[in-house]
Amino acid sequence: MMKKFLLMISAVMTLMISTAFAAEENNSESYKYISLNYDFSIQCPKVPKVVPAEIFFDDNTKKGDVLVFDYVVDDQGAYDVKRAWIFLFDAFNTNAVPNFNQDKKEIIDQYLTALQKNGYEGTALVNITKDNKGVFAITAKVIEIDEDDDGKPDATLETDQQSAVAFFRTASGRCVSIQLIGSNDLNDAALNNFRRALTTFEEVDLKAQNSKVNDKDQKKSDKKSDKKSKKDKKK
Repeated sequence: MMKKFLLMISAVMTLMISTAFAAEENNSESYKYISLNYDFSIQCPKVPKVVPAEIFFDDNTKKGDVLVFDYVVDDQGAYDVKRAWIFLFDAFNTNAVPNFNQDKKEIIDQYLTALQKNGYEGTALVNITKDNKGVFAITAKVIEIDEDDDGKPDATLETDQQSAVAFFRTASGRCVSIQLIGSNDLNDAALNNFRRALTTFEEVDLKAQNSKVNDKDQKKSDKKSDKKSKKDKKK
């Protein structure tokens, strides 16, 4: 269970000094987080601390950012994360998951039913944005376990933590999952913030934006050079 995370000193520094940034919007209690490493933005309820997913999970195969909103540090220096959003990219095999925007309802319904038999107690097809659908699900508090692989549950496992997760494909085809985790049962306020935030997720082409800025700067520089050259000729 994800409850306490022992982080090395370097990870602690990463938690305090984000590799990305949060830009304040007009609403003083809302912040737009922009990931420099994974080219996305999302509206947050407050400025988060940011941990790379590979450090958070101690797994180099994980690609993404973890936005930590609430945490405490215990006597052993372990971080007890109270509330966080986990963003993972390449989060699922695109060939094994239906196209939520194009596939038939029957195919998607079968997939949702399969999820409910594999650790989720609630699944639904939702609009992530106006033109893009995805799956919203809540992990089960009681999980049935098939110990002898006969297709029938032999035991149950009760967890002390539930999470909400959404997964979808972006316009560029990236397979993304966004997960809300907390120490205890999810409350309405946390779920509502999470649902609202999902609708603000956007891919951001930072390279293209930087290129435009550089082009403008170059044009300004060229104009100044032309003016100076004309003045020199008059002399």
